[in-house]
Amino acid sequence: MKETNIEDLFARYQPDMGDRDEYMERLSKKLEAAEYAKRYREAQTKRYRRMMVAVFISGIVTGAIGIVLVLSHPQWLIPAETVSVDVPFPAFSMLPKVVLLLAVCFVSLCITGLVRKICEVSQA
Repeated sequence: MKETNIEDLFARYQPDMGDRDEYMERLSKKLEAAEYAKRYREAQTKRYRRMMVAVFISGIVTGAIGIVLVLSHPQWLIPAETVSVDVPFPAFSMLPKVVLLLAVCFVSLCITGLVRKICEVSQA
């Protein structure tokens, strides 16, 4: 019963499209707008992918350089003997390395952010 009611409803529906040429012109404009939006979205997705690859690579490179610098140059570290706090914690001597590593990570984060911003500006 429901199916026959729905079929009758569709059979009785006679939309007024007005002038056929005007209707086709409006439909054509809408289809062109949809195609433009689709191309724009695809181009934007492609730009974002390139940007993410550039940021990922710059993050890997700066992080690797930072870790190598921290681990290979102990003269940059504050000697544990100069720290006046006497704490019986064995990892306390590693604290300067950890602080330097965090600083290098922060600089790496800043560099990747800068690369991202440059990619955004160049692709806009």
